[in-house]
Amino acid sequence: MVVKKLTQSGNSKAIIIDKATLQAAGLDDNALFALTINPNGGLTIQSVESDHHDLKRAAVKKVLKSNHDLLKRLSDR
Repeated sequence: MVVKKLTQSGNSKAIIIDKATLQAAGLDDNALFALTINPNGGLTIQSVESDHHDLKRAAVKKVLKSNHDLLKRLSDR
């Protein structure tokens, strides 16, 4: 277990996670974290998987759907 103290960051507080700790957890600089407020007090921080591939796929699908007629006309030329 690693214990960290809150640090002032502008008008907010931050938890600084050093590179060695990130590497030990198998995480990189682009890691995402979910914060859960516990009903009895406290906060749980858990790393989560990135959905970049799913987001890209959804964006491509949306573009193809919204431009279907135009793309069809272009492909018929």
